[in-house]
Amino acid sequence: MAQSISRAGRSRGWQHLIPESFRTRVKTFFARLFLTLAVACILCCCFIILRNFVARLDCYQVDARTLVPRNLPSWAGDSVRRDLSVLPGLPQRFSIMEPGICERIAAAFEANPWVDRVLSVRKLYPNRIFVEMTLRRPVAGVRVRGLHYLVDAFGYRLTEPFDTWSRDADGPPVILSSVRRIPEPGQQWSHDGVRAGAAVAEVLRLSRDRLETRFAAVDVTNIGGCRDRHKSEITLITHEGTTVQWGRSPLLVNSPGELTPEEKLIKMILFEKKRGPLSGYRYVDIRFDNVQHGPRVGVLSDRTFGN
Repeated sequence: MAQSISRAGRSRGWQHLIPESFRTRVKTFFARLFLTLAVACILCCCFIILRNFVARLDCYQVDARTLVPRNLPSWAGDSVRRDLSVLPGLPQRFSIMEPGICERIAAAFEANPWVDRVLSVRKLYPNRIFVEMTLRRPVAGVRVRGLHYLVDAFGYRLTEPFDTWSRDADGPPVILSSVRRIPEPGQQWSHDGVRAGAAVAEVLRLSRDRLETRFAAVDVTNIGGCRDRHKSEITLITHEGTTVQWGRSPLLVNSPGELTPEEKLIKMILFEKKRGPLSGYRYVDIRFDNVQHGPRVGVLSDRTFGN
């Protein structure tokens, strides 16, 4: 009994050390804090409910087909537009107010083999989204076991394979190689010859206004001298069958004695100005200072590069 009274006295003595006014202020503070937090939670819930309701309104719904830029490059035809309209991970219709939608749109386009880089994704309320991007332009086709795979200048595979290849003189050339391993769409070919052939094809594409001759194929089967180190690693073949000895891969840096692609191009241009189209000769060798060439010929029909 005496011990209990002693404890009670100590407890009352400790409470008397805190002023009544301070204890009242503390209780009032926590009561107001609780009330403020409760109101904030209620407002947040109301905001979320209202936002979800507004987001479902028809005026804020975006059609995924409108995401494809209207002003595509002139070389990008209907097939490219159809491929760009396939956006994995995005529904056909979605709300412009959906959280993280711009990031999801950018990721969906970057997964497309035709897209090199997404530059921006901008919202225009109530239901428009503008996407700015750069595309990979096809420069050649890689032939593997009778099928053809479009590639860009850096050797990225762009599409599903084609059974046939156009013989149009203004069409891109075919890369002839010994490659067997085929990357997935949007992935770069690991084979040195394919990447070197794509780089040469890009040089030829950029020089179309300066060079009269058109090429049907870029032969890289001797890349790295795998067949014969004394022969040209890359050979260009015209539609008429003329072979142009290009030399080594343009991807090599500081290759001793090797001319740059621009220097080789200038040599072909000067040759045409003096002697006519390269296709008028059996062969032309531009690897050395003095361009070498074979005899003049007509149309060589014994070499074809069809399917």
